[in-house]
Amino acid sequence: MATSAAVSKSFMAVLDADRHDGLGLVLSAALPLAVFVIANGVAEINGALPLFFSPLGLPGWVGAVLHLGVLPLFGAARWMVAGRGDAGRRAGWWIVALMAGVIGFPFLVAPLDSLLLSLVALALLVVGLGAMARAGAVDPRAAMVMAPGMAWMGFSAFVGLSFAAAWSPPFAVTNSQTGA
Repeated sequence: MATSAAVSKSFMAVLDADRHDGLGLVLSAALPLAVFVIANGVAEINGALPLFFSPLGLPGWVGAVLHLGVLPLFGAARWMVAGRGDAGRRAGWWIVALMAGVIGFPFLVAPLDSLLLSLVALALLVVGLGAMARAGAVDPRAAMVMAPGMAWMGFSAFVGLSFAAAWSPPFAVTNSQTGA
C-alpha cells in the first residue's frame, strides 16, 4: 500500500501547474486551452457555437486563432506570478478570472446586439487591464507576456464600440436626414 500511495503522490506532483520548472510552464500554458476545448465540447452538445471577432474582412478562423492564442500567454503569466507570495497569488487569481472571461466570451455574446457585445468586450478589457497591472506589480515580465492579448482585446473593444457608435443615432444617418 505504501508504494502505491507514493507513486500516486509523485504522479500528481508531475501534473502540478505551479511547479517552477519547464513542465510547470507548459502545463500552465496548456491548461486554459484544455478548459476551452472542454467548454467547446459542452457548448457543442447544447447546440451553442462560439462567436469570434475577426476584423477587416479576415476569415473567422483568424479571429479564433488570435483569440485562442492569448490563452497560453495568460496561463504563462499566471505561472510567472503564482509563486511570489500573497500579491502573486492575488494577481494569479485575477489572471484566472480573465482567462475564464476569455474562454466564456465567444459562447456568451452570440445573442447580444453590437452595442452590448462591445460593452462586454470593454468590461473584459477592464478586468484584463486590472489583472495586467497586478501581475506587473509582482513581475513586470508577466505583464509584458500579457500585452499581446490585451492589445487584441483592446482593438476588439475599440472597433466594436466604434461601429456601434457609427451606426447609432445621433451619429448615424437617419431616415429624417435623407432630404427631399
